[in-house]
Amino acid sequence: MIDGVRSRLHRALRRSPRYLVWRAIDSARRRARRPWAYLYPRLLTERALLVLLGARDVDRLWSELAEQPFFVSSSERSAIVKRFTAEYPDGHLDITRAAEARLRHEFDLLGSGSRQLGPRLPWHTDFKTGRQWPAAYWADIEYNELDRPSDVKVPWELSRCQHFTRLGQAYWLTGDERYATEFVAETMDWIGANPLSHGVNWACAMDVALRAVSWIWGFHLFAASQACREASFRSRFLRALFLHGEFIVKHLEKGDVNGNHYLCDGVGLVFLGCFFRRARAARRWLAIGREIVEQEIFQQTTPDGVDFEAATAYHRLVLEAFLTSYELLRRHGEEPADPCWKRLERMCEFVQAYTKPDGRSPLIGDADDGRVQILGSQPMTDHRYLLSHAAVLFDRGDFRSSAGRCWEETFWLLGPKATSRFRAVAPQAPPGSVAFSDGGFYVLRTPQAHLIADCGDVGMRGRGGHGHNDILSFELFLNGFNVVTDCGAYLYTASREWRNRFRSTAFHNTLLVDDEELNRFLGPDALWQLHYDARPIEPVVHVSDRVGCFRGGHSGYTRLASPVSHTRAFFADHERPRVLVWDRVSGAGNHALVWRFHLDPAVTPEVHGTDVCLSCDGRTVWVLPDETIASFTISIEPGWVSPSYGVKVVTTVLVWRATVAVPIEGSYLFAETRLTLDERSAVSEALTNGARCV
Repeated sequence: MIDGVRSRLHRALRRSPRYLVWRAIDSARRRARRPWAYLYPRLLTERALLVLLGARDVDRLWSELAEQPFFVSSSERSAIVKRFTAEYPDGHLDITRAAEARLRHEFDLLGSGSRQLGPRLPWHTDFKTGRQWPAAYWADIEYNELDRPSDVKVPWELSRCQHFTRLGQAYWLTGDERYATEFVAETMDWIGANPLSHGVNWACAMDVALRAVSWIWGFHLFAASQACREASFRSRFLRALFLHGEFIVKHLEKGDVNGNHYLCDGVGLVFLGCFFRRARAARRWLAIGREIVEQEIFQQTTPDGVDFEAATAYHRLVLEAFLTSYELLRRHGEEPADPCWKRLERMCEFVQAYTKPDGRSPLIGDADDGRVQILGSQPMTDHRYLLSHAAVLFDRGDFRSSAGRCWEETFWLLGPKATSRFRAVAPQAPPGSVAFSDGGFYVLRTPQAHLIADCGDVGMRGRGGHGHNDILSFELFLNGFNVVTDCGAYLYTASREWRNRFRSTAFHNTLLVDDEELNRFLGPDALWQLHYDARPIEPVVHVSDRVGCFRGGHSGYTRLASPVSHTRAFFADHERPRVLVWDRVSGAGNHALVWRFHLDPAVTPEVHGTDVCLSCDGRTVWVLPDETIASFTISIEPGWVSPSYGVKVVTTVLVWRATVAVPIEGSYLFAETRLTLDERSAVSEALTNGARCV
């Protein structure tokens, strides 16, 4: 408890007095809305909603809402289904398989594994642990229970209702009314179990907003179904959806530095504002939502297009948020300004750069599997569908080549003509090595290597947020397989211990000095804050015909009683599958140094003297230390990698330890074959001479 108070005090001291006063007023205002939450749903009768929307009756209103511009339209269903079947002959298999599981109430959410949740979905329950939150006023609910293993994200994720798109796609492809009946049953059950502002599913406006997005997708996919024809359902559904808009606009998650929550609030308002735009209140939602999504792209991303939260999974989420809302605004004649699209294009360039040859994205920073909507069945770490969108939107052949194909997500989001538009784009070779200097990421790409290194701020403008202690850490794909990986995030509030381990220095591929964190934790309960100790120093990129190089440093250990600094350089050979990692530790005195390289779980290591052979699916990469590193103690230790939220798998970690006097220099050569000391020295010299980085 003392640690928690101390953490909150530290966080408060980092805020301005003006912000703290505003937060206190806002908190009081939210608690004062309790009477509104009780009265407004009773005042919003069917007749009141019809008056607000200028409609004669609920059936006519339903039909008119269904005719509004959206990504899909019931009137075009036959043509869309025919085109989908022609373009994706096996596409219906994944869709119907997922939809059938939802009919059985089988869900696999946030690492739960496949679970059968019973005849009524447990909207208020973390079904992984059995913890059920009360149906109390949302501001009275303590949902971050750090002393319990419960995870509030589980009921939040279930209540985002993002499986409605799968049910709707299955309905469109098969005409089976069971899917529509399930949509009606679930929405009615949710509305009955979650009165406005009561229960844990109203505690986070972002989740309210993403649920509204899912319900609007469900509306357009099921609007013409038999199951949705009951006037009583239509009335109750539309009134509940309208209440979502009223709630979001009164509970915007605005702070002194806004993040993805505030952005998603804006996305929800764009969807709801477009949907109900005949109402004056909804036009206000639309104006606020549009302002958020147009302004925040410049606040939450760097000029070169990197999400400022320093996490690839959140880059995907916010890119989806901007792209989806911009496309919906365009369909409603509210085209965002050209600079917004330009910044969005830059964001897609970062996705292109960080995507590995096998299609996977790196596991940098936090990840909670967050999406705006789910329209395809690609793996969680495959972001190439975004490049498929980008190829169509920006008419770029390099995006087409990087995407590989027009993904199903693109078909459903950008329309059936997207496939022909995609094919009409002439393929072009994607760029090689790329520096995102504003965002703090550097990618070295050769015909046989892909390396991404972090040399940016700690995240969220030095707050921490979803960033980790990972400056000068890297991921490496070499000689046909993923060799070195980041560890991901695993959990948030369900375990402060695991949360802090996965964001610690020891869980990243960077140097640990004297067992000190790169950026100090504010406290064990400050799960999204870090001191900003490790500031980037002099990042440099040089690419020649033969070698691509990045060099950078940081100030994380200059705070020690005996200060040291760490500089690291990467050299990628354009001709052979070889990458050199070079380190310099500057300062004075003796220090305990630990290097860790976390291996992909599919990789098997075998120590040969001071060298290590890494094998995967018949391919090999050797890790060859120079004479300095070879004198250190090497060990292979167990570790963990989290490919998605709530999931952790065992892996192995290469660890070198030494207590030595600094300054010191050393290097590791990753190569396809084992080399003698003289050979590796010659290769290292050729690489360092080939790029002026050291």
